[in-house]
Amino acid sequence: MLILGVALLAFGLVADARGWWEGHEFATNVASSVTSLCFGVPAALLVFSHLGQAQEGAREKVQARAQAVQTVAEFEAVLLAPFTVADLAQLQTSLQELSQGLEAMRARGQDEDERDQRTTTFFRKLHVLLPSVALARPYGDLRAMLQDKRQWDVMRKWQTQVQSQSRILDEEVRPRLLASGASWLTPSQAADILQASRWLFMEGRNPWKRASHNAQGPPSIAAMAFFLADVTQLCSGAQALKLATQ
Repeated sequence: MLILGVALLAFGLVADARGWWEGHEFATNVASSVTSLCFGVPAALLVFSHLGQAQEGAREKVQARAQAVQTVAEFEAVLLAPFTVADLAQLQTSLQELSQGLEAMRARGQDEDERDQRTTTFFRKLHVLLPSVALARPYGDLRAMLQDKRQWDVMRKWQTQVQSQSRILDEEVRPRLLASGASWLTPSQAADILQASRWLFMEGRNPWKRASHNAQGPPSIAAMAFFLADVTQLCSGAQALKLATQ
């Protein structure tokens, strides 16, 4: 159309110079209209195409962010589900207190009464944060956790939900947001969430289950420390997700 428009323009200028249009007003209007059309249609298509792409990009960005906000809220709800807390900040505070209490239990140089008192305090706080579905009272020690099979069934289902939500965030939400030009977590933050969800209740990191290489020995305090650290890391990741999708 552009080539035809240039040809018509050149012909029209020559015809005008030689007076060919005299007495042919209708033909003159038709020729000028067709010439304008040859230039106007491509220009309009380019403009409308650009505007359409811009609108589609903006629409996709809005939809991607809406999906991200919803999925992050679902991830937070799943993460908080087994704990008796109102939000992530309260969960992080409780986990920090438990980690400090666990370190106090592991400290050297304490007598038996002091160790028993610290153990009782730790499991009382744990029971407040994570009440057993089978026991109305706190665990007496780490061995008691191994016998609470009903609680482990609950935590195993929770683990599956956490891992499922983290995969959705990484495999569905993240690519769509990045493709739309929206912001997302840093690579380090995203990797921390995936790592914590994968390490959750792995061999040696599960206080409700003996490690296979230590089936006859006492339950490891380290497994409880790993569990608290993994949940803390998931909380930090959820907080980062909320900031990234605001």
